[in-house]
Amino acid sequence: MSRSTQPSSTGLIDAANARPVFQHPNTGEYYVRKAGWAHFWGRSLDALVVLVVAGVLIGAVNAANQNFAFGSLSMAMFSSTGVYVGVMAAIWFGVLFVYGLVFGALGSLGDLAAGMKSVRISNGQRSGAWLGGWRAICWSFAPLYLVLSVAAIFSGSGGDSFEAKFTAVDLRSGLAQGQAPVPDPKIAEQAAKEQADATKRQELPGLYENKGQNG
Repeated sequence: MSRSTQPSSTGLIDAANARPVFQHPNTGEYYVRKAGWAHFWGRSLDALVVLVVAGVLIGAVNAANQNFAFGSLSMAMFSSTGVYVGVMAAIWFGVLFVYGLVFGALGSLGDLAAGMKSVRISNGQRSGAWLGGWRAICWSFAPLYLVLSVAAIFSGSGGDSFEAKFTAVDLRSGLAQGQAPVPDPKIAEQAAKEQADATKRQELPGLYENKGQNG
């Protein structure tokens, strides 16, 4: 079985939104990528959810820590900046990892709001909980992910990771709603033009031969 992770073009477009239809290499199933802007706002919602949840937990821990609710840990947090930062980092990455677990297994709130699903390009399957958690940790390096997300907006790629193994599938496309894809008129026009050029090239030797005989 092929292990290719590159999207396979089909020469078809979605009947509803006219976006290109691709094919999962390992399964042959068709899919339509989510448009760049919708993908960006969906992932922005995911980031907001993580920020809010982590912020609430960090605030609660700080409030409890003021009353030495954690005993010796509270003392260590007061006396050592390193311990304090470590606890805050553990909360932040813990929230990210748990959200990623849910994202990898079932999908995220951003997926639901944007009508998309993050899948492997090779076979159309979700990443799974464990890998989803680690992918979320990678997203925490926001500056790089932000650059990639903005680039995806203008390219319309719908890429869904630092690596080229995942993509965001449009669940609101005509294809996802059961409509059959249609041939891309641009590709059909190009194919017709190439066929016409090939026919002309085949006819040219005969034309020259006839002129030589008549001369």
